Amino acid sequence: MIFNCPFPLMSKKIAKRQTIIEAAIEVFGKKSFRDSNISEIAQRAGVAEGTIYQYFKNKEDLFFSIPVEKTKEFCGELDLHLQGMTGAFNKIRKFIWYYLYFFKMNPEYGRILMLEMRVSRSFGKTKTYSFLRKSTSEILEIIRAGQTEGVIRMDANHYVIRQLTLGILEHVVTRWLLKGEKYDLMDSYEDICKLVIDGMGFSREARRFSERSKED
Repeated sequence: MIFNCPFPLMSKKIAKRQTIIEAAIEVFGKKSFRDSNISEIAQRAGVAEGTIYQYFKNKEDLFFSIPVEKTKEFCGELDLHLQGMTGAFNKIRKFIWYYLYFFKMNPEYGRILMLEMRVSRSFGKTKTYSFLRKSTSEILEIIRAGQTEGVIRMDANHYVIRQLTLGILEHVVTRWLLKGEKYDLMDSYEDICKLVIDGMGFSREARRFSERSKED
């Protein structure tokens, strides 16, 4: 007896859902949530409007599904970049680099997340918000490891250090978006690294690391 394998069908469904997500990013990224509609997204994705409702309840459900998918992509790629790396400061530098690079390559998503979702009063009550908070665990673990190594100061709460680091990065990306992406987002990389590492590390260790980084 020949059995039909369900995995190809599942792959097609996942691929179609991803196509809809990418189309939604383009549409929402160029317009606001209010000014966009499902028919535009369906046209951009090359599917029937009814097909979208097979994957998402409504426009709002589709809108708030975007960060979940993009965060999974961000975390997966970040894990690859961090593989084989040692030392908290090296990992923090890589985290900062990849954060900036990710939004440089995904400006439409940046506009959706930074300029619309984060300023929405209802965003903090969504499951998406809770998911994004959990997704910052990678940088938190790096900070904790650095405290264990003795290179990151113990007199500062690791949650506060995380928030300060992410706050700086979010501000830099938001300003870049508001300025119309007229300059290279990566230009801020070295300055951010110096500010963050000098702030979280013991002055002597942080200074030595900064000097070694310049030599490399």
